[in-house]
Amino acid sequence: MSSADRSVQVFENERVVARGTSRTTWFVRRDDDWVNVTQWPGAVAEAQSAGPGTVWERAVRIAVPAGTELLRVETTPRADARQDPMKYLRGTSKGRPTASRRTTFHVKRDGSLERVPNRAPSR
Repeated sequence: MSSADRSVQVFENERVVARGTSRTTWFVRRDDDWVNVTQWPGAVAEAQSAGPGTVWERAVRIAVPAGTELLRVETTPRADARQDPMKYLRGTSKGRPTASRRTTFHVKRDGSLERVPNRAPSR
């Protein structure tokens, strides 16, 4: 960690919700790509105690320069659309439909995260 880097901690988890599980994952911008925080050089992941309704949770600490972009992806199950009974019986039905919400943040000089308003992250 250089003196210009800021220590940032985020939490990734999976929780039990109606119709399945909800998952929160974090990514760090590297050039034109997003890298999962656990794959960031020097990342330290620590398992947290999972309370009721929590499948797993971990705290991930990384060191990044101020201004670095982070992306939080929250994936939740969608209400099931009506399904073709024959697809179900043949087993050709895909997994449960999900919805994702992506929120971009940038690291401030003090190491805190600030939400970037109304910005669709690039992939």
